[in-house]
Amino acid sequence: MEIEELRQIAYAPYETIERPSREDWKKAYDALVTLAGMDPKDGSYPNTLGYICYYGRHTGKRDYGEARKWFEKGADLHVIESTYKLADMMIAGQGGPTDPRKAVRYYAFLYDYCRHQFEAGRDDSKFPDLALRLGRIFHEGTTVEKDDLAALGYLLEAQYALNRRKRFREYGDDTVEKNILSLMASCEQPDDEMRRLRFHGLQPGRVPARFIDEDHRLTFDILVSDSGSLRLECRRVRKEGKRKPSEVLWSIAPAMVCFLTPSVVMYASDVRMIWNKNPGEPVVCDRYEYDEAKDLHLFFLGDELQCRLMGGDYYLSMGDFVGEQM
Repeated sequence: MEIEELRQIAYAPYETIERPSREDWKKAYDALVTLAGMDPKDGSYPNTLGYICYYGRHTGKRDYGEARKWFEKGADLHVIESTYKLADMMIAGQGGPTDPRKAVRYYAFLYDYCRHQFEAGRDDSKFPDLALRLGRIFHEGTTVEKDDLAALGYLLEAQYALNRRKRFREYGDDTVEKNILSLMASCEQPDDEMRRLRFHGLQPGRVPARFIDEDHRLTFDILVSDSGSLRLECRRVRKEGKRKPSEVLWSIAPAMVCFLTPSVVMYASDVRMIWNKNPGEPVVCDRYEYDEAKDLHLFFLGDELQCRLMGGDYYLSMGDFVGEQM
């Protein structure tokens, strides 16, 4: 039998048969096994076989052992779906021993890989699925320390990316969306102060450097509270005469938020010095530098220094992110 004929049989339950019977699935299974033997470097065959066995399409009874075997073959061929499904089974101990540490490593690697795909414009990437899995891991706290704030960050990423993917796909994401919303509802919602305390570790310059490019300037107001904390609302402003910019994807990973927005809000504490060329007016800049030796954040318009901040711990507000999302 020719390869093309085998492929038609193998994928008929997915593509041409409206209500496939068990016999249709059995024919598909046999054809896929043959194809996997004929072309052992094509990971799509073991991946599909894994799902057929996992749900017991061809026998009426799930076979986790065989499903895991096929997913292992798919993972060896770097198939994303096979790899995260294998990790799922490792967590649950389905079809073999549990191995939560290895499963989490799989998730983390795939999350990073799929996030880069998504940022590059792959709206059909598996990024929502991986962000959902990491959100569940942090919420359940069985393989890592329970952290609902981190879980919410991943789940917000999953929700945003899924909304993008739903524009690209006509069907198939309802269950993913249901799982995301269910997990978000079950997470403990941290208060604003906790958000600020926990969303730390922001690398100096991550926000300014991301907002300034050849097409944009950055503007921000410096607001100082009675307690001495600092609030910066960073906004992108397109330079005159430049082409219309493409959509801006903001992503701070891991466990932060992906979204499209022209501005973000940052908070800072322990800022030791503030200098603004025009106090009380928004700072406009098109170049940013960070002097690590002196812990100085420097903002320039052309070659002229506009603002200088010394020191400080900077935080991004999840509350403002959620507002942008909604």
